[in-house]
Amino acid sequence: MPVPQASVIIAAGGAGRRFAEAGGSPGGRTPREQPGKVFALLAGRPVLAHTLDRFAGVASVLEIVVAVPAAQVEWARQTFGERIEGDRRLAFIAGGAARDESVAKALEATDRGTELVAIHDAVRPLIRRALIEEALQTAVSHGAAVVGRPVDQTVKVVAGDGRILRTVPRDSLWLAQTPQVFRREVLMQAYQHRENLVGAVTDDAQLVEAMGQTVMMVRGDADNIKITTPEDLRMCELLLAAGWPFEP
Repeated sequence: MPVPQASVIIAAGGAGRRFAEAGGSPGGRTPREQPGKVFALLAGRPVLAHTLDRFAGVASVLEIVVAVPAAQVEWARQTFGERIEGDRRLAFIAGGAARDESVAKALEATDRGTELVAIHDAVRPLIRRALIEEALQTAVSHGAAVVGRPVDQTVKVVAGDGRILRTVPRDSLWLAQTPQVFRREVLMQAYQHRENLVGAVTDDAQLVEAMGQTVMMVRGDADNIKITTPEDLRMCELLLAAGWPFEP
């Protein structure tokens, strides 16, 4: 089944506090208030540049809309431009106070003519293009798809004082990653009703699941690291130096 055109939303609006507190540094010539992990240098280039490259290499991607802190919009536009390869659109918009608010704003800024919308964390720069394409194809078939990994370690429930309360069976447990891909009408409906969800919204699939929509899991890679600490950044450096993405 051919994959229709897709809009990609890159969530890059976080403040990067944990990264900065752990000793991370954005490096390079960047504004003082710039979030560290999104613009930190990875193999000599900003993390975001690597992430943009991965999606720009997917033919069905029509545009990329990046939600960044308001203070960084102009800087990002000047640094990364307004086009990706193939003269496709690259746009930077001011994100919101929370991730779901940033995604909602970016969704409004996308081209309504695309059938699919993929959402990805800016700080997951090591996402294989073949995996992006698989997630897009799965969303075409089922309406929604999430990249993730099965839990491969023992999971414990622990009390506030450190006591282990119980061990959780891990047979059906997976760790959600990004990208998360949806048919546009499915995602639009989910975001129109997001205020009905009780509790924190931790990913976009959570909103879609709450509507009763089937969401399929696509098996991802351990290399699809979310950069949260300087150690994560160093691990990405090592993988790139070793020849990642280890594919033709």
